[in-house]
Amino acid sequence: MLIDVIEKKYHEMSAGQRSIADYINGHLAEAVYMNAKEISEKSGVSESAVVRFSTFLGYNGFKEMQKSMQEEVKIKQTISERFIEALTLEDENLSDSMRVYNRTLKNINDTLGDILESTYDSAVKQIRAAKRIGVVGTRVAVAPALTLQILLNQLLPDVQLFTPNFDTSFDMLQTWGGGDLLIGFSFMKAKNFTYDMLSYGKEKGCSIISICDNYRNSIAGLGDIVLPVRSEATFVSFVPTMHVIDTLLFKLSRQIGKDNADRLKGFDEIINRFVNHQ
Repeated sequence: MLIDVIEKKYHEMSAGQRSIADYINGHLAEAVYMNAKEISEKSGVSESAVVRFSTFLGYNGFKEMQKSMQEEVKIKQTISERFIEALTLEDENLSDSMRVYNRTLKNINDTLGDILESTYDSAVKQIRAAKRIGVVGTRVAVAPALTLQILLNQLLPDVQLFTPNFDTSFDMLQTWGGGDLLIGFSFMKAKNFTYDMLSYGKEKGCSIISICDNYRNSIAGLGDIVLPVRSEATFVSFVPTMHVIDTLLFKLSRQIGKDNADRLKGFDEIINRFVNHQ
């Protein structure tokens, strides 16, 4: 669909193309009724730039892109109707906890719609093929990064966590390269530690899986595979991200879990000996 194409190509766009993309993305219901000239006036570019934008996205012309916009609006209306009762966030009769639940439900359903099953399968294939895996996160993204690292480490032999707390992270990546994998988490569009780590890893030849809030996130442009999660909340909703993690681990466990029974027993012994103190 149009918005998906825009999100995926956003990092390749010029400043003018991003202005068009931002306008369409933010005013889709209105833009669907506009011609190329009207969209150009609203986004501050030339009419020919809007036409070229449609071909940049892969359409045969503006009319074909407009048709895709119309289909997108229909889909969004269907989704809106489907969740109309669950999304009455302004209903004063709802408790605060119910409002948060409704928003979380929408985030999960939107995330389900954004990630194809084949994308998960490709990510699991990369995880299984990797010699070493590094999981990267900073600030609030450390939480899901740590969770994935701990649980992956119970299935695979060499999974490391990279956070800014240790200034040797970039030193360690010096020896990484082809055959190694970095999985990055980010909920910030701006470039940060995670972006720098993934960028450096990509230079070294590492494969990259980016788990982020949308395709405009800085790390999305670095990912060989991108798993977009919806995180709209007062701060950040982690539930959809944990669903993505759970799906990856479930698929991975089904493929290699039985072969790793002895390794899992070893973790049980460690927990019983060193963690579960009576």
